[in-house]
Amino acid sequence: MPKILVVDDDPGNAEVMQMVLESEGFQVKRICQSIQLEPSMTSFCPDLVLMDILLDANDGRNICNDLKADRSTSHIPVMLITAMLESQVSNIACDADDIMFKPFDYAALVNKVKNVLRRAATN
Repeated sequence: MPKILVVDDDPGNAEVMQMVLESEGFQVKRICQSIQLEPSMTSFCPDLVLMDILLDANDGRNICNDLKADRSTSHIPVMLITAMLESQVSNIACDADDIMFKPFDYAALVNKVKNVLRRAATN
């Protein structure tokens, strides 16, 4: 099953997303600090990064752009999640493969994750 790296500075949110995705058969690693991203990308080798936009001292949109600009991670789909308004999200250009706005239904999250992974597999 695909591996998903959940990046959210709210441990409760990260844990719930991990539980929901694991119940669907995904292998999930969660991290709550953006500084843990690089070593987790190397050790876990995710098939998808599911990341909050507002992270500790960083912005998920900028981190996403960095991942997409790096040849070693550019192929990995990034799905952003946020409680921001849609108009606020576009303030920073971003190369995310998809975005989901909070609050969201966990069944919708699972469906969106599966769709992003399916699209990535066909590219």
